[in-house]
Formats: sequence, structure tokens, C-alpha cells
Amino acid sequence: MMKPKLVGITIVVGTVMCLSTAIAQLVTGTPQDNKLVPRSATFYVNLPPATTPPDNVNNNKTESLGVAISSSGNVIIGWEDDGDGLTDWEAVWTMYNPLGQPITPDTVVTSIDPAYAGQTITTRFMSYFRKDGSAISGRTGWGPKIKANLFGTGVGMGSSTWDLGKEVVEFAPWTDANEDDYPAVQLLTDDGKPIGIVAGVSSAYAQGAGSIRIGDWDYLSNGNIVIVGESRQEDDLVNKYGGAGKGRHVIFSIVDPAGNVVKAETLVSDTPTPGEMWHGVGVTKNGFGVRWSAGGRATVRLFDNNGNPVTPNIDLGTLTGKEIAAGGGRGDSAGFHGNGDNLYVAVCSGRDDQQVLHVWVTVLKADGTLVYSKSVSDDYVLTNVGGTDAAIDAKGRVFAVWDARIENDWVDNLVMGRVLDASGKPIGGTFYISESEYETSFAYYKSDNPRVFARGDQFAVVWRSNNSPDYSGTPVVAGRLFGVLYEPGTIEAEGLTRIVPDTVIDSPQYNALGNWEPYASVLGNSVFLIEANTFATNTADKQQFVVQLQPVDGSKPAKLTYAFYTDAGAPYGDEFNLSRQNGNPGRVAGDKRPGAVNYMTGAEVSPHGYPDLFNSDGRWDLFSSLLQNSSARYGCVQTFKLDLATLTPTPLSKVQDSANGRVTEGTLVGDQVTRFGGELACLDNGNFVSVVEDRSRVRRSDGNCVVATIFAPDGTVVKEAFKVADGDIWSNACAYRGGFAVRASGIIYFYDNDGNLRGQVDQAISGRNFDRGRGDGTRIQGHINSPYVFLAGTTGGMLVSLAAFDSRDFSFVSVQDVSEPGFPGTADRVGLAVDALNRVIVAWTSNPEGYEKSQVAARVMALNESAKTITPLTHSFFPFINTAKTGGIRSLQMNPAITTKQIMIAAKGEINMQNKPELGADSPTEVNFYTVFTHPAPAEDPTPGVGGPAPTLSVRLTGTTVTVSWAPAATGWVLQATDSLSTPNWTNVGTANPTVITVGPGAKFYRLQRQ
Repeated sequence: MMKPKLVGITIVVGTVMCLSTAIAQLVTGTPQDNKLVPRSATFYVNLPPATTPPDNVNNNKTESLGVAISSSGNVIIGWEDDGDGLTDWEAVWTMYNPLGQPITPDTVVTSIDPAYAGQTITTRFMSYFRKDGSAISGRTGWGPKIKANLFGTGVGMGSSTWDLGKEVVEFAPWTDANEDDYPAVQLLTDDGKPIGIVAGVSSAYAQGAGSIRIGDWDYLSNGNIVIVGESRQEDDLVNKYGGAGKGRHVIFSIVDPAGNVVKAETLVSDTPTPGEMWHGVGVTKNGFGVRWSAGGRATVRLFDNNGNPVTPNIDLGTLTGKEIAAGGGRGDSAGFHGNGDNLYVAVCSGRDDQQVLHVWVTVLKADGTLVYSKSVSDDYVLTNVGGTDAAIDAKGRVFAVWDARIENDWVDNLVMGRVLDASGKPIGGTFYISESEYETSFAYYKSDNPRVFARGDQFAVVWRSNNSPDYSGTPVVAGRLFGVLYEPGTIEAEGLTRIVPDTVIDSPQYNALGNWEPYASVLGNSVFLIEANTFATNTADKQQFVVQLQPVDGSKPAKLTYAFYTDAGAPYGDEFNLSRQNGNPGRVAGDKRPGAVNYMTGAEVSPHGYPDLFNSDGRWDLFSSLLQNSSARYGCVQTFKLDLATLTPTPLSKVQDSANGRVTEGTLVGDQVTRFGGELACLDNGNFVSVVEDRSRVRRSDGNCVVATIFAPDGTVVKEAFKVADGDIWSNACAYRGGFAVRASGIIYFYDNDGNLRGQVDQAISGRNFDRGRGDGTRIQGHINSPYVFLAGTTGGMLVSLAAFDSRDFSFVSVQDVSEPGFPGTADRVGLAVDALNRVIVAWTSNPEGYEKSQVAARVMALNESAKTITPLTHSFFPFINTAKTGGIRSLQMNPAITTKQIMIAAKGEINMQNKPELGADSPTEVNFYTVFTHPAPAEDPTPGVGGPAPTLSVRLTGTTVTVSWAPAATGWVLQATDSLSTPNWTNVGTANPTVITVGPGAKFYRLQRQ
């Protein structure tokens, strides 16, 4: 039904009184006043479909909403919408990403229930799953309860099921003759894949006369699951629990994720007296709490993870001295949650002793003592309140939501919210949750029954709305997502130490020619390699390429060298590109094995045009004749060996074309035959892979393609150029343990070290909307000590995300948002680097609110292999000294590099050359610069060194001498010593094996280092 139009008059539609847009807005608070940043606009979940299938029908009976946020940031939303047949949505759920975009795929549901056998529907409204992973209809249980694991991965839906055993045969024993209800919970992964179903009571317990409705459930911090039921097996209160009379009562049980019983059915109350419950389980780090109605009053009891009571029954009215706190009945329109740490929050509505209507919040500690109890709605006079809920985060902030009507407001109830700080002080005023549903926005109909969930700095709110734009008057599930406003700080605020201040690479006299940006790598774990553009010798309009050699620990000054050397072995700084001077940037890759000395450079150049310097062996003769354009440029590479002591490079190969230098026939079309474009990477065997975007039309006659070539350190071709995929590429190639990966058009291709394709995976499996283009703002990276490949990029608006994939089986591992939910501003290009322990530095060009120019932001994340989760090691921060809201300070187009102890980020922009950003920018345009700082979790590098791991040292003490030796066959090692491991200063002792050392005063520590 379409909305009626209003023209400055009051009209009546049915029985609903509606106002024109001339009425002034009564509620004036905003999310921003409450330090919240909307992550999504209002979205509607179960709108009637335009066509079927999919069979996502709306039965016009939406109720019993729930919402939760997974560890990856995905949001699960559940509801009930009674209908007929397989589209009787008694208990269903679907999932959204952190920006409010649906991610649950349309799925074929097939029934094996004799009453519906063989019938199918296609829907993204899920319920339970069979053991084989097939989905069943949402008609087998009702009253969904939605939860997410606050202590790890996993989400789920519980319901009061009566018919589950007809679709999932393992649960047939739970079905009694009357098909009475019993609680059952579907456990899911963070992206909604089935794990298994667990029951809240045993099959024998379920056979009693009467139903057991699900009250609520949750994940415990020890990995188990607590399930609470409202038992209507009323005789049990007498026969099982010794009560004086029969009645409804609240019970709980604890099971592990496989359904094994940890604690059997137990009465929640400390007395065998009647009680009722509908919602009301929360968890803290050491236990859980249950809120139910005992004698019509809100009552709480707290337990440890084993189900042992920590408190007796707590009457919230008695505890607080506020009778209003005991309201909310069994919980239909009330809320109770834990913060996963040390606090619980309860919320309800009611009238105080002055008969003033309030939404009332009570916060308890994990031991049951009171923190505060107060009104959260005291900035407006309410004339009617419907549903309420509240979530509490780990910092003690409370986000309360409710539907209400404000005094002097003629429209029906609408959904509002407010945030309290940890002390209970309001951060801002009451605000409408929806940006499109408020009293002057044509919101004619009721919006009610909100539910809210908190995780970290994220909040998710759902409610029942009759105000969806195209179906006003039809009840649908509405949602909106929020983040807590976050303002990035400095590296020092994150406890990091700056090793090298902002340093300009080859300080230019002129403004850059455009598209000049640095790329970076690391050699072993000793030298950061930073490729940058600069001006060719004695020119102001020609480009060249240089490499800054920066010791990772800042122990010696950096050294600048040219990226390419002549055939005679001399660094070359003159013009080298005959057709373009404003890019593209070059590339550099170091051998990451400890003790390594080899690296490769790459860039688009035209060496055929300088035969006296680059054609000593005639390698460009035939190539030049195949060029359609004599001024063409193409991706070339060269390898070097670096003297780590003097930072002096020696070329190991001559400059050569990456992809087409060995082509013997055909025509290489255009003035950019191949381009970087792609990327360089050193493999774990010491060879290098070079990936370029090939525009020559040699391998694809009708377009561009991605081409890879493998080179030995001396420049020998190990595997000739081969096509990876059609399309374009920008960076997006990396090495991992045992091979390398290339990402093209949203597909990650996995190769072994010999260039054999092993498998591929579509990035879409991550559930995030990473760009599928050539990769300017979305990149992959890995490390030769790890089997994982990481993908980072913007996934919408201000959101930067990081995903991990396993090269061993080409599976998706985990995804996590990098930028905080409330990071203030949009994001652009993203870069990343990975260390040997799967810690990832992600950096991006941010456009934060309040800053006149873009600023590079960064965050360090870590993959937990066993838990398959990605978690932050820091908050987001601004890495450069040159960060300022005003004065023209700008940083962008960054690329990082990382060891297990240090981090380097390079970027381009306009800075203050004295590192005094408060004085404003005084550099030329787009200078290339970098900084180095400490790792938030420094550790030794476990990567096998060049030539394999270091041999074991043998130490023998004889009198005042120590003999240090190692296996005679292990050559190429030098013995080093230091006085301290906390502040080491390793010095060479010698290469003799064995080495005899005279014992002196103080401690000495020894190690072997590859020469």
C-alpha cells in the first residue's frame, strides 16, 4: 500500500491520526549528540518480494524480533511472521554485513515432513539445518531468540520448537504425543553457516505433560551454552523441585556445542515457586544472569559458568529502592543483557512514585551489587511506552531503546534511543533511531518493539516498523547500525615508539609530476626497502625511480640508490621512460628470509631506447623491432644483492622486460606494452615472481590480461611469462609459504613456487563487498612463513575490512573490520603488510571529519590460527608526525612494510619539512616520505633463514674459557655476542668453528647469524 500524500492538513487513514510535515520536530537529539555514528541508513528486512522465487513473503504478522552482532561484525536478525506451509515463518533469521547489506544467499529449502514432503521454497529467511547442511522451513519452532558469542565466533537462534523432529530426524525423540514445545538452539558460524543444533532439555525431560518454552539462551565464556526455558510442565515444580504447589517455572541447562550435557535441568529460582520468562539471559566473563518474573516482579539471579548460583533471587525493586525497576513482567517488553565482562543491564518502563512515565535502566555488577538505577527518558514527557531494551558494552556504556509517544505529539509510537556513560550520565539527548521515521517524516504508523545489541564499539537496533517507504501500514522488520564515535590518536597514544621520524625521500625542488607514490618491502628482517619516484638527473619534467634503504631499527642512516643500474653496473639516474613522466609508481620486493641480501626492483621504463647503456648483449634488438611504438614503455625488472654493512647494492642481473622480453614474433601494440600494474614478490625459495598488466595483445588479442614470470636471483627465467587471468591489475600479488597468489577481478589464484596453479577462491565468500576491480584500493599480501593470504580494502563508506584465506585448501578463514565502527570519515585506498606471525598492518587514506585534507590512518591486526579470528592489536591511529586538521597537511596513497619488531609506512602528500605540522605544509606537492615505529607486539622472527634454520650451538666451559661450536657442515654463519637481551647490541665474534672465548665479568649471550 502506498502512502497518502499530505498538503499541510490533518487527515485520518483508518483509525490512525496523522500530522502534516508542518508540525515541528519534538525530539531533537541526534545519534551524534550521543557520540554515535550511523553505519547504515534504516533498512527493511522482510519486505514483500516483487516476484517469487525467492519466496521471502511477508505474512503481515511480524513479531518477536531479535538481533546480535558476530565477532566479524556481521549482524543476525530474527523474527516471527506466522503464515501457512513452508512460508510459515514461526522462527527465522537472516544476516547482514556491518553496513546493513544482506549477505544470506537465497537458499533452497526442501521439506521431509510427511505433511509437506518434497515441497520446496527458495528464501534467505533461514531457520534450522539438518546434519547434511540442508535448510529446513521456519515453521517448526516459534518465538526466536537471537544471540552472538561475545567471547569468540558464532551466532545462533533458539526457539520453542514442537515439530523439529519431523525435519531433523535426530530430534524425533524430543517430540511427545501432544507435540509440546521444547527449547532448541541452532548454532551458526559468523557468516551463517550451520554448526549444529542443541536442545535445552533432554528428550526424556521433554516428555512431561506440558510445554517448555524457550525463555532465552546465550554463549558462556568457557565455550558452553546456557539455555533457559519457561516450563509449563507445571507438575514438575512439585514433583521435581519440591514446591508447595504446581505452576509455571523457569529452568536452565548447560550444554557444550556438541549438545553434551554439562549441567542438567536446574531451577533458576532459589525457591520452588512459580515464575515466567520471555527474554532475559545475559553473560559476563565468569558467568551468566537470568531475569524473570517472580510474583509479577522483575527478579534476577546470577550464576557462574558451571551453573552454580552466585546470588540468591534479587528483586530489582527491593535492590534499587525503586519500585519502577521491578516492572516489565516476564520480559516481553523489557530487556536484560550482560556486557561479556563485569556488568548487567536491565530495562523496563513504568511510572515512578510521582506517576511519571519513564523508561528505567538498572545496572548491576557481576556479583549482583547495584551500580545505578535511573530514568533514561527524563528529557521528554512520555504519554505511552511500548517495548524497551538496552545493551551494555564492555566500557559500561548503555544504549537504551524504546518505542513511545511524546507529550503533544499526535503521531503513534516511534522508536527512540539514548546512550548513558558508565556512570549513568546521559551522553546526549533522546533521538529517533531511524533517520526516516520520526514525527515530521511522514511516519504515520506505529514503529515499536525495538531490540538492541552491543559488541565492542558497535550497536545494532531492530524494530517492527509500519513505515517502510513502499509498504506503509505493513509490519516489517527494520534495522539500523551504529558505531561509537572514535577519534584516532598518535602512535604514542597506542604505546608505540617512533624509530625514524617523517623522512622525505630524495627531497625534490619541484612539485611531483603526479601519480608518484611509494611502494615498500623488507629485506630479511634488517632493511626496509622503499621505492619512490623522483626527477631524472638535471630535469624538472622527467621521472626516475629510487630505492631508500632504511635499516629497520634506525641504527644507521638510510641510504638512497637508484632502482636501475646500467649493463656496466653503474646506477642510472637519467631519463628512462620515453612516453610517460607522471607514473606509474615502481615496485620493490625483498627476500624476507632472515639473513637475506637479494631484492628486485620493477618499473615502467624504455631501456630499448638507450642501447649504449642497456643493450650490451643485444637483448633489445629483436624486441625493438616488435614494438609498434618506438617510444613505448613496459614493465622491467632487475635484481640486486645488498651489502648489509654498507648498504651498497650490486646488480645480479641486467634490466630485462618482465613479460615480453623473450617474445620472438608478433607485434607489441601501444605505448604502454605492459605496466605496473602488478607487483613483485620474493618466494620462500629465494626466487622472485613479477606480475604485470599486459597490454601487448600477445596473450589476449581483445584486451588486457594479468601475466606472471618467475626469475632466479641472478635474473634467469625460471618460468616464462604465463597468463593468470584476463583483465587489469594494480599491485595484488604476494608470496606465501610454498607459493604465491595473484588477485584479478575478485578471484585469488594460488600458485606453487614453480608457477603451477593449485586452486582459486572468489573473494565474495568473505561476505564483504570488496571491490572487484583492478585493485587500486583493495590489495592482497602474505608472508613466506605463513600459509595465509590477506585481503584488505574498503567495503563501503568509512569501512575498511581485512579477510584471510588459507592457501592450503583455498578456504575462507576469517574477516574483520579494521576501522572502528565509529571512525569519523570515509576511506579510500588501502594497503597492508604481513609479518611472519600473521600480524597485519593495514593503512588507508582516510578523510576524517574536521580535517581539511586526507590523512593516512593505520591499525595493527592479528590472525589467531586456532580460533580463526582476526582481532586488533591497536586502535586506529595516525602514523605520521605530519597530521593536522588545517594548514594543508595531507598524506595519502600509502604502502606499509613490517617485521616482527618494526613497522614502516610510506606515503605521499604535502608536509612540513621540519616535522612541525602546526606550522602548515611547506613541501612541494606530493613528496614521498615515510616513518618507522615499533611493533605493538614485538617478537622474534621464526622464518627459516637463508640456507635453512641456524644450527644448534654447543657450549663447553673449561676453566676460564668457553668453547662454542656448531655442526661442521653448517657453513656461512658468524658467531655474535651481546651483553643484554632486553636492549641487545649484537657484535660479530668471528666465523671460526669452534670459537674459544675467555670468560670475563658480566653476562654474555651468543647467537649465530647468517653471513
